Amino acid sequence: MPIYEEKLVSPFAIRFTQEHIRTTFRDGRSVEAAIEEINQGHGTGNYDVILRAPFPPIEILRWCMPRQDADLAAETNCPVGVRPREHWFTLDNRRLFCLQRAAVAAWPRRCAAVVMILYADPGTVRKKYDSASAGFAVSVAHSYDDIPVMRWDWRERILPLEVSAVTENHGVLGTVIADDRKRTVDAL
Repeated sequence: MPIYEEKLVSPFAIRFTQEHIRTTFRDGRSVEAAIEEINQGHGTGNYDVILRAPFPPIEILRWCMPRQDADLAAETNCPVGVRPREHWFTLDNRRLFCLQRAAVAAWPRRCAAVVMILYADPGTVRKKYDSASAGFAVSVAHSYDDIPVMRWDWRERILPLEVSAVTENHGVLGTVIADDRKRTVDAL
């Protein structure tokens, strides 16, 4: 079995593992500059656009959030075999932020990005996971000690647009929900 597999996934269907990100990458490049360098390629399948980023594909894995972050009512009322706390997560939080910003800019077109699906986590996600928003939002700051420049949550940008627009195939949100519900690599 390979260590990873390349797939297309909506950036909105992937969650952050950390509460904060810095405004620069390790190499000193600005996150904002990277967002500007993301190009839109021709879509395929359920996607209208494939985002082409100036950085390597993000690595994602299917992971179950710690119980304190889950909606306990949803967990107790779900069908047998369904794990409502299980979603696609990444440790590449700055790159995910860039892809989500580019996908918002492309709305109402449904976007995907090339990702690397990891088959196993050696415990890194649990050690690094500190999200207070179940992975939906992230704070952006120059350093971890600084006051955040902004708080990012794609839902605040897209949901008002989705509610007010009439789009085919349930629009962007329908694609996000479909990708999130794909529990296996083969389903992606």
